[in-house]
This record gives sequence, structure tokens and C-alpha cells, in this order.
Amino acid sequence: MRKSAVNHPFAASLVIVAVFIVTMVVGSLVLLAAPPVFIENGEFVQQMVAECVICLVGIALTGIFGYFGIWNRTEHFGRGLACGGYILVVSAFTAVSGVAVRLEELGGNASKSIEPGWKILCFTVACLLIGIGEESFFRGVVANLFWDKHAKDPAGVWTATIYSGLIFGAMHGINLISSDIVGVLVQMAAVIAMGMALTAIYYRSKNIWAVIILHAFLDFCAMLPTGIFGGSITEDISSYSPIMAITSSLPYLIVTLFLLRKSKMPQVLSAEPIQNAPGTLVLSYEISSSPASKVSRRRAVIIALAVWVTLFCGCVAAHGGFDDYSGMFYDGEEVFSYDEEGAWNGERTFGVEMSFEADAGSYRVEIESRPSEPNSYVFVQILKGGEVWFEDNYGGICNVNCTLDLDAGEYTVNIIYNFSEVDNPNATYDFEMEVVGE
Repeated sequence: MRKSAVNHPFAASLVIVAVFIVTMVVGSLVLLAAPPVFIENGEFVQQMVAECVICLVGIALTGIFGYFGIWNRTEHFGRGLACGGYILVVSAFTAVSGVAVRLEELGGNASKSIEPGWKILCFTVACLLIGIGEESFFRGVVANLFWDKHAKDPAGVWTATIYSGLIFGAMHGINLISSDIVGVLVQMAAVIAMGMALTAIYYRSKNIWAVIILHAFLDFCAMLPTGIFGGSITEDISSYSPIMAITSSLPYLIVTLFLLRKSKMPQVLSAEPIQNAPGTLVLSYEISSSPASKVSRRRAVIIALAVWVTLFCGCVAAHGGFDDYSGMFYDGEEVFSYDEEGAWNGERTFGVEMSFEADAGSYRVEIESRPSEPNSYVFVQILKGGEVWFEDNYGGICNVNCTLDLDAGEYTVNIIYNFSEVDNPNATYDFEMEVVGE
């Protein structure tokens, strides 16, 4: 099987992605047979159970494809962590800043909103299992298949790295089942770059455990506020905005370029240094790439760029189009701004009424809502002389941008919060709205 898979790594990788998705479904079905405590206590408790199945299948696949020996390799663990220094530092910063923001949002209710210790433990275990499961599939098998096919020289290493990242990003399309299309497309674009960086770390160290720890730590830090204070992974993904496709991808691409720079290729390919003659000094040496490898690398780069640009344009279009998202590149004149956050006071519905003056023209309406409870809603309405010019109802976490053509005059803004379906007395709301001239 390994020989055939190496000869056709793309086809084999698509099969592996399909197996991964089926395994996720099987893991969800296992939950149906699990005690109620695993079903009734949030996504992370459920995911911990499902990830156990994914880990078992992933480890089994490394054996089926002849790569089971990766689990016995202990050398270069430190090198792997060092190569992932960017991930460690940025992830730690993300965790601290994320928790700080959530603490500010919750205010005096923060201590009451902390999840029980056993749930936080389940969240931690789930992150570790995600690292083991996804790395066994995508570095343990997919990256090794592309390595065996292409990595005969530096250009081949780059080809294997790029294709491995593309497959890893494609797998995350499964989140379209449960999350907003904009957030999922953003995630896929960023994960392609992240997958390349993780593959580069793996190729530099050949230590799967180092990559697992880095992957688990990255997920742990990214989701720490949700793991500590509660929430939903799907809501977090749905809150991603198109600009994050750029800001999240670019650093990982820079890391990949740095890790696979020319001077490190002998280490990656485990080449022996050139033996210099007595009395001479060799400061550096290069490993040349074959013309065929260079062609494959060029093809891989073109495919990766095409896929990334397609994902980015797709998420911008789904977000409202380039015109509606022009604020990503410049800011117009602001005619209305509202920002309020606080703890729910127990009223089922409450709200505010405000007004603003606008000249005739096109305006961008930006709305962002970050309530602690997914079943809370906010109704937004813009009127002029009793005539409705804009209205919509938003549930849970959302980030919306749209264009509105206004006449000159005074407008009334009604913002009504609806907590009629919320049972948590410690619920909070955080809402921002701007009307900006284009």
C-alpha cells in the first residue's frame, strides 16, 4: 500500500482526508452510546470522546502506510520545539490577551463564569488529543507520503511542504457543516499556511512528538478563553473576519521560508557536509535541485496561490463583497458609533434609541456582537421619518458588514437586546455598531 500511495500521494491524501471525516462522524456516533455526562456538558467534553477515536485511527494509519516508526523517534525533540518558537511565543501571547479581554467583558461576574475544574481538564485533554489525532493523519502520513515522493532535493522539499499544507487546509472545510462560511474560508486560508509551517518543523526535526506538542499548545492557547469561561468553538470560527486570512497566513509563511532557507536544506535532507581538503576552508555548500523538481515546485506554488486567492476572494464575497468590506483597506467619515458591554440585568428585552445625521451617499454599516450566550439576540433597526431603511436580527457571536445608501437627513437607530431564551444569570453582552461613509 505504501508504494502505491507514494506514487500517487494526492489521491492517497484525499482518501486519508475522507477517512478523517468518516472517523469524526464515527466519533460523534460513539457519543450516542456514552453516558449523558459526556453529552450534556459542552463541546469540549464531547470532543474529548470523539478525538479518542480519531487518535486511534490516525495511529493505526501510520502503521498501515508503513510509518509507525515515527512514534519511536525521540531525537531532535528540542530542535522541533526550537523551530516552533514562533508558535510558542505567539500562542502564549494570544492566550494571555484572550483571557484578559474576556475578564474585561465579564467584569465582576468573571469568577462566577469560570467553568468547573473537571471541564477545564477535559478541555486541556481535548486539545492534546486534537494534536495527536491531526498530526498522526497529516504529518505522520500525508507529509511523509509527499516527502517520499518529492523530497529528493531542496525544490522537492518545498513541493512536499506546500502540498501537505494544502491538504491540511482542505480538511478544515468540514467545519462548513457547523460554522459560518466566511469564518470557515478564513480558517482554511490560514490553516494552509499553518500546515506548511508545521510540516517544515516536522521536516527539520523528524520528530512527531514535537509537532504534536506545538499543535496542541497552539489550539490550547487559541481556545483558552472559551475553555475557561465557556462558549462554542463553532461560534469562535464564525466570528473570523476576512482580514484575518491575511494577518494569520503571512506570519506562518514567513516562518516556513525561514525554516526551509537554503542554508538549512542539508540538515533537512540529512546530507553529509562536503569534506574539505587539508588546509582549505569550506564555509558553505549547496544541494542542487533537478529541473523536474523545480518544475514541480513551481507548479505547487501556482496551485497554492490560486487556492489561497480563491479562498480569500470567497470569504470577502460571502462577507458582502469588496465594496462592503472596503473598510479593510481604508476608513471613511464616521457618522454613528455605538459600543456597549455589560452584564445581563435579568430583563428579557432591553435596548436603546439613538440618532445621527447623514448626508446623501453610500455608507458602510459595521456590526459586531459578542454575547456570552449563543441563544441571545440583538435586533438592529435604522429609520428615517418612520420609514425603515435597515433592520436585521442577530443571534450569538456575529460580525457583519454591509452597504447602505442613505438620503440626507436625521436617522433613528433602535438596538434591542433579547435574552428571553437565556437561563444563565451571569450572561453578558458586548455590541458594537458603526455607520461610516464610503
